[in-house]
Amino acid sequence: MFEETTRQWVREMFQEGKLSGCDEEFLKQLTKDYARQLEDIFTREVKKNLEKSGKVGEFERMLLYDGQYINKYLNQIIPGYPGFRTDLFERARKIILGS
Repeated sequence: MFEETTRQWVREMFQEGKLSGCDEEFLKQLTKDYARQLEDIFTREVKKNLEKSGKVGEFERMLLYDGQYINKYLNQIIPGYPGFRTDLFERARKIILGS
């Protein structure tokens, strides 16, 4: 989810000419770096949201053992999760890309 999203960001920046002259290896590494930052921001914000319901421990266990079910779990736990995630990714994009 994170790398897919940041790959799109890098692709858009490349098409806009902001990354012209960068080789493929650099773009791959940039995508991975951005994905790590996005995942960190996502995890921090989800934990902050789940503190209200006392579900942080449960979420942390999901991260360790059942990562493939995270979106399904969060969709059940966080009201309006798809919108929450969209807004969070937009805010993270501004933080990460500085735009």
